Amino acid sequence: MKLILLVNDNKNVIENINKIAAENYKIVCLKNITYLKHYVEEYMPSFLILSSEIENFDNIINYVSQISGCELIITGSEGKVDLKFQRIFNRIVVEKLTSIKDLERIISLIDRIESDKSINSFNSKSEFKFINQQVISFYSVQGGTGKTSLVFNLAWYLKNISNVKILLIDLNFSEGPTDLQINLKLPLVPNLSLFMDSIADGTQSLSNSIVHLDGLNIDVLQPPLSIYQSDKFNIDMLNHLIYLARNNYNFIIADVPNKYDNICLEMLNLSTISFIVVQPDVSAVCRLSYLQKFLPAYQKKALILNKVFKNARGIISELKSEISLPICEYIPFIKDSEAKYVKNGKEKFNIIDLQSKISNLAFQVM
Repeated sequence: MKLILLVNDNKNVIENINKIAAENYKIVCLKNITYLKHYVEEYMPSFLILSSEIENFDNIINYVSQISGCELIITGSEGKVDLKFQRIFNRIVVEKLTSIKDLERIISLIDRIESDKSINSFNSKSEFKFINQQVISFYSVQGGTGKTSLVFNLAWYLKNISNVKILLIDLNFSEGPTDLQINLKLPLVPNLSLFMDSIADGTQSLSNSIVHLDGLNIDVLQPPLSIYQSDKFNIDMLNHLIYLARNNYNFIIADVPNKYDNICLEMLNLSTISFIVVQPDVSAVCRLSYLQKFLPAYQKKALILNKVFKNARGIISELKSEISLPICEYIPFIKDSEAKYVKNGKEKFNIIDLQSKISNLAFQVM
């Protein structure tokens, strides 16, 4: 479900906004323009509706123009906007917005914009054209679910799409290398420590901190090498990191450990999509019921059932009845003797190849 941030102080619109039948969108209304930047950065809307008559209009839309994935819809009683802004945004829709009927008409325009994106998603060479990017978190309420393998398999699935840039963020802070570092045979540096030490350098600090996978469209941001260094990383740094990454990558995929600390919860909060990886058993049902309260209401989220045994039907039925999250992927248990591994040319990574089993997962993010 995509988020629409509406900046409007019209009493008639605000009081009747709940009457809007927008099944594919969640509408958040902001009356005070003072908090616009805060709302945009926190909610990361797909669409922003605001009036051309607001104070500091030029500065505000120049700010919005730097935010990847946010479509701007300008409203104004005169129906006129300075043409210079046509060069900043791919599309500007100018409409008046003084009644709930006006808002309904703008929602229908948004539907057409989304339809156009779907129709024009593929060019003559059947290559996907990305308009909005996604911040995707993989989380689990239990260990050993195969979460890290799914993180990399999704990136591997998306990497062949033309002109896409992917960033993997490994937040599994530990003493020494993580599973992702070991399985991908990555050098231990650069890593997040470099970003933390030079955070004032902005985009350059991020660029200096990542590992490029040769010949691929995948970059990896590794955690610091020690818990001592990791403890210095805070949620303000995380917010700044995601802000910079959103300006440079189409897909930001975070491998989030099964903890309830500030970094993990903030990463879930900053994500446009959260996938909860579960190995179906009795403990998963209980733990998931506690997790749900931490997931943002406006966010797209789903369960991935991994390592599913043939006799798991009863547990899956219980999950469906007790947990409100939809299930987007079922991945069967794969025996070691039957496992195949991701290969890059002659190089084989120690990550199980799940490419044939994650099509629904990839569809969710595209």
